[in-house]
Formats: sequence, C-alpha cells, structure tokens
Amino acid sequence: MSPISTPRFTERILTLETCFEPGLMNKVWRKIVKQGMRNQNLLCLHDYFDYQRNYAALNLVIRDQILRHEYRPKPPHVIRLEKKYGVCRHIQIPAPSDAVVLQTLVERLSSHIKNNQPSPKAFYSRSHSNLKTEEDIDDSFSYQWWELWPEFQKKIYEFSTSFNYVVVTDVANYFDTISFDRLRNVLASYARFDECLLDFLFFMLDFFMWKPDYLPLSGIGLPQINFDAPRLLAHAFLFEIDKYLDGETDGNFVRWMDDIDFGVQDIESAKKVLRGLDELLLTRGLRLNLGKTKILSSEDAKKYFLPNENRYLTIMSKRINEHLEKELNIEDEKRKVRGRFKKFLDLSNAGRWEKVYKRYFTISCKTKDEFLEEYVPDLLESSPGLRENILRYYASLGVSEKRFHHLENFLESYHCLDDVAPFSVAKLLVEWKITPNSLIKNKIVSLAIKISNRSSSHLLSSIWLLAKYGSESELCKILDANVNVWKYSGFLSRQVAATIPRIRDSKYKDMEKIFSETGQLESLRILYNLNEIRARPLSKGDILYILHQSKSELYPLSKFLILIDILNSETIDSLNLKSLKNELLNRIKDPIYLWYLQNLKI
Repeated sequence: MSPISTPRFTERILTLETCFEPGLMNKVWRKIVKQGMRNQNLLCLHDYFDYQRNYAALNLVIRDQILRHEYRPKPPHVIRLEKKYGVCRHIQIPAPSDAVVLQTLVERLSSHIKNNQPSPKAFYSRSHSNLKTEEDIDDSFSYQWWELWPEFQKKIYEFSTSFNYVVVTDVANYFDTISFDRLRNVLASYARFDECLLDFLFFMLDFFMWKPDYLPLSGIGLPQINFDAPRLLAHAFLFEIDKYLDGETDGNFVRWMDDIDFGVQDIESAKKVLRGLDELLLTRGLRLNLGKTKILSSEDAKKYFLPNENRYLTIMSKRINEHLEKELNIEDEKRKVRGRFKKFLDLSNAGRWEKVYKRYFTISCKTKDEFLEEYVPDLLESSPGLRENILRYYASLGVSEKRFHHLENFLESYHCLDDVAPFSVAKLLVEWKITPNSLIKNKIVSLAIKISNRSSSHLLSSIWLLAKYGSESELCKILDANVNVWKYSGFLSRQVAATIPRIRDSKYKDMEKIFSETGQLESLRILYNLNEIRARPLSKGDILYILHQSKSELYPLSKFLILIDILNSETIDSLNLKSLKNELLNRIKDPIYLWYLQNLKI
C-alpha cells in the first residue's frame, strides 16, 4: 500500500527527480561519501564494501523510495566524543545510504548558500575541498579543515602586529543551541530555494537528532555529522554576524565556524563591537561565551596565539622534510626541536597551546623521535584533544612494551569513558606489526576479553582486536556473551557480520538467524555480499580492492577478513586463489596476516 501524500507531492516529484539524479548520486558516493565513511570516528569492519559493490543499484532504490514518498533515513549510530573533564559532544554516524542522500542534497544547495556569504574572512570545515600544496597543509588538525588553517592563523598574526588589541570570543554551545525554525528562516532569506528541498533537508535533520528516553523533539540543536551538511548550515547561520563584523572592523576579523577574532585599536571599540555582536546573536537564540571572551593586548595576543612558535615549527618541518627527501642526517634538527619543546612547556597552557602541542607530535612522527613518550600517560588522561595526535605518534614509532603498557592502562581506566577513545586505541593496536608468538599479542587478546563488557564501544574495540589477534573460540565466546548488546544495534551487528570469515563454520547459521529475527537487513547484506564474492570468479573490481594498491603499507583488517573468506572458497578456481595468495604474500607486511596466509591451505 502506497503512503498517503497530498496533491502537492506530485509537483514536488519534479524537483526531487532533478535533485537526486542518479549520476550525481553515484558521483557523490565515489568522490565524497565512500572516503567520508572511512573518516568517521568509528569505522565499519566490512569497510561498507557491501555498499561499494552495489552502489549504483542501491542509489536507484533510494531514489525510487524518495520519489514514491517512502524514504525514511535509518537511525544514526550516536556516539560520545569527550571534549574535556568527561563532558562529551554527541556525534552521529549515518548509514552510507543516508550519507549519500544528505550529501547529494548539499551539493544542490551549497552554491546558493555560499553565494550569499558576505565576507571571505569566515571559514568552516569541509570534508572534501581541493587539496593545496604540502606547504599549506598541516595534518595536526582533524578532518580536512587544516587546509584553511594557515590562512586563518595568518590573519590572526596580522591582527597582533597591526592593532593594539585582539579580541577573542566564540558562541556558547553553538551546535547544541541552533533553532531549526530560525535556521530555516535564515536559509530561506538567503536565496530562492525550492521549498521542497528545504523541507526535505529538515526532514532528514530531524531523523539525525539525538532522541533519548522517548522524549519529543525540541527543534533545537544541529546534529553533528562528519559530513558537509551540518557544518555548512551552521556556517550560513552566522552570515549576518560576518556582515556586522565586516562593517564594524573594516574587514579586520576572522571567523572559524563559531570562533571569532578581530583587531581593534582601543578597549572601548572592542566593547562596542562585542555588545552589538552579542545582541545580534541573541536574536538567533544564541549568546557569546563570556568564559572564553578576551580582550588581549598585542603582546598578550602573541602569547595566546603563539605565532612565533607556529612559525618556528613550520620552518623546522620544511627543513626536516628536505633532509629526509635527500636522505640527510636529522639528528641536529631533532636536538633543536627537543630544546624548543622544553621552552614551550614553560609557556602558559592557555590559548592555542594545545594546537601547538599537536604540531610537536606531528613533527616527531616525521623524525621518529621518542622524547614525547614520557608525557603520553598524563596527556591521554587529561587532554582528550591530543589523543588522536598521540595515537598517530605511536603508530609512527611502532610497537614496544612501554607504549603498549601506556595504551593498556588508559584503555582499562575510567578516563577512557567516551566511545571514540577505546576504538581509536584498538585501531592502533590492530595497525601495529606484531609477531604471532609475541607476548604483546597474548596481552592484546587478554585486554580485549577484559574490556568487552565495559560499554558498546569497548565491545566494538574487542571485536576488532579479536578479529585479528584472537582465536575462533575466543571471538565466538565474546560474541555469545554480549549477544544482547550487539543484536539490536544496526552498527554493531554490521561489525559482527564482518567477522564471519573468522567464524563461518561454527557461527554462520546462528548469525543469519539472529540478524533475520532482529531485522538487521544491512548485516544480512554483508553475509550475502561475502557469499556472492566467494561463489564466483572474482571481478576486476574485487581483485583491485583486495590487492589494496595504496601508498600505505598498512593492509586493512576489513580487507583481510574478506580475503581469507575468498581464499577459503570451494567454488573459485584453486589456481586463481593460489595466484592471489602468492601476490598478497609479496605485498602484505603485517606478520599476523602473513602467518594466516602461510598456514592457509588451498
């Protein structure tokens, strides 16, 4: 039976047909969403390969659902990401199909929104902008918003050298206090958007909202999704602020989403601008964050923004890159960085101190210098903003007993209380090259078993660790013990389905039955995707995917699970399987994966 709609929907179909054109939807998946799903805070153990192999057909199904008024976004996987002192922001991880729909919609709307931006001095984080040169990019910063950060920093440095005072402020609890009604009115005023597309956009955003305890929707709070849509909307909501600041400061301001800085010659001017700014925000249901608002003298601004420290690290980073390219000794550069770091620690940890600290971790990844290790235990506990950089640093240094001990202690502690931290640690442990008979491998298995019942995110981490390092019985035992945790979660059940190559003989029928009974259709799709791959000769696309022709030496666990399922196939020609196995024995560097392959008989 078709859903009930009004006569209006017949007219809206034309707009929706134009918006969700199959070619654009396919391009959005290939160019944006596929990699975007790999950049989420929690990853899929199947790498959404079920969607990748069938994206054109699945996009047509979604489009048909939209045009028939039958489309409903799937509930996102809502996770916690610690900001500080245990206080967390909520991040929504969408299903790949919904990410395609949302991003396709943004592709249609973004040019209209950006054309109404009153000033080039405001920036927001974009998930897919054109990369600049290596000279302009600093990978200390999350996502791909680091591309514009040097320009942002340059503007601030100009303020600190050209004005007597620099004002630093931001909007209090910005994403959490945006009113949908006000946002819709603002967007409608910027351009002649088709009402149908605006309706569809807010229809989707409603589904992504956090809805705890069966409470009704409040209509306040923009969902935080690591794709362009919410960031672009939040950026556009402050265009009126940009226009005001552009006029009041003669263009001497810069805004990074909700962080605002501007230069003035006297305190009276600063107060006047701040008063008007706060009152404008108040008309949007927002307020300035007085706890973070500062009027800094030019000298204080330099201490706050640390431009000299940033400049030193940029120069030293380029010098180290040149030396490494020419295979020259960098011991002198390492010694200078260590000396500069000791002086940096004596500076106040206010302002941009943490961002500079990130750059020390980044430069130490390049030099493979271990001098920052001693600071890691305290930083893991007290500085959530540095955890990603610490883990990247430990990934570059490689496995050691000391580093594992740091990670083990953190993972077992209650400082590790959000959803992102345990998974990030587990992902690093999976990426380390650990030998099959090593003591650390056994410790990882024990750790995975120990943490599995702490939270759903700890269970996810345990599944990843045991999928690589555990035995079949150890993995099955954890899945059986926590079946009531994962079987009702669309996201977690996907991860369980992805482990089938390790437990196919003992658990396939049980898993298929559980997924069917609980309506986990995406998990069933993973099972059927694996069955289809191993049931017939491999396609060119499947072979290229498995061979992992990437610059990175890391062979992903998600691909390895698919690989061993293929190599255990009884229907694919054994000569082709042996050829694939031999090719990967030459490509793969991970000792655990090599051990599996060497012991796998075809």
